[in-house]
Amino acid sequence: MDLGDIREELGADRVVDPGGALPQSAERLDPSGPVRPFELEIAVERLCLDSTSHREIRRRAEGDPDRMADRIAEIVERRGKMHNPTTGSGGVLLGTVAAVGERYDSPPSIGERIVTLASLTLTPLRLEEVRRLDPSSPQVEVSGTAYVCERAAWARVPEDLTVEEALAIYDVCAAASQTRALAPQGGTVYVLGAGHAGKLALAAARDASEGGTVVAIDVDAREVDRVLAHGLCDIGVTADLSDPLAALDALRAAGAPAAELTVVVVNASGCEPAAILLTADGGTVLFFSMSTSFSAAALAADGIGSSVRMIVGSGYSPDRGKYAVQLVRRSDPLRRALALPAEQPA
Repeated sequence: MDLGDIREELGADRVVDPGGALPQSAERLDPSGPVRPFELEIAVERLCLDSTSHREIRRRAEGDPDRMADRIAEIVERRGKMHNPTTGSGGVLLGTVAAVGERYDSPPSIGERIVTLASLTLTPLRLEEVRRLDPSSPQVEVSGTAYVCERAAWARVPEDLTVEEALAIYDVCAAASQTRALAPQGGTVYVLGAGHAGKLALAAARDASEGGTVVAIDVDAREVDRVLAHGLCDIGVTADLSDPLAALDALRAAGAPAAELTVVVVNASGCEPAAILLTADGGTVLFFSMSTSFSAAALAADGIGSSVRMIVGSGYSPDRGKYAVQLVRRSDPLRRALALPAEQPA
């Protein structure tokens, strides 16, 4: 395969600026049609913003839905993708396959509904309209067109899940797979953040670490109470993770043993020192959150004198979300804890 084909497989042929960049790091992509040889064309109906980006857009717009919609449209118009310039993050989308490039290997069928698993930060996108937006939800109903390159993962929408469930799960599905791979047998796992990603990580830790202790920490007492009530953790602690010493005190007061694995899925910045301080020397921290500053994490470990192993979480998992979907299917407590609303008519 020549370099031109590799560029197209990676979607680099759609980079407008700067030249030579890959799509994710590019400032702007070309979202124009028609579909190219190594692409899928998707008729987009929903975006699912990642938690960090949704939080920033909502705060900037002071919770006003029209201003939030305008901000999303502005970003997509300027960048040719939904790549929040403040947070550097995006999300995923749901839509219907409208066309398939002639050189795309093993594509879905035209007319199939799929969720893109690769980030919106690398997905060429043009929007016709932001149709409906609830400030409390990261899911935004839109009409538009996206182009998914061959290297970018996707998944079919399972028949037994609503659209909202599928998007919510696939957006953070790798948190479950990566937690399962790292969870120590019979050990202690902390999950920092009890949102959708946190709930999946808690369920995966429970599933993978038989006989171990699973601890949830979040600043929102309601979310901590929810995961406790549904049995997703053994210990729940309400603490502000931007205050590492206070978080450590709260965990000690709750009788939580030191973590062998800490999974960071918070959507707020400044939690890196707490994650390292709460993890036993020689343990592992999985930074899955898009709000993570990796320089802050490295410097915090240096200052604390910690030898924790720090792993960069990735939205990609080879199983393409199958494990996360299986967890939801076989865990009624997890499904109830996620508390996903029923699908609304389009």
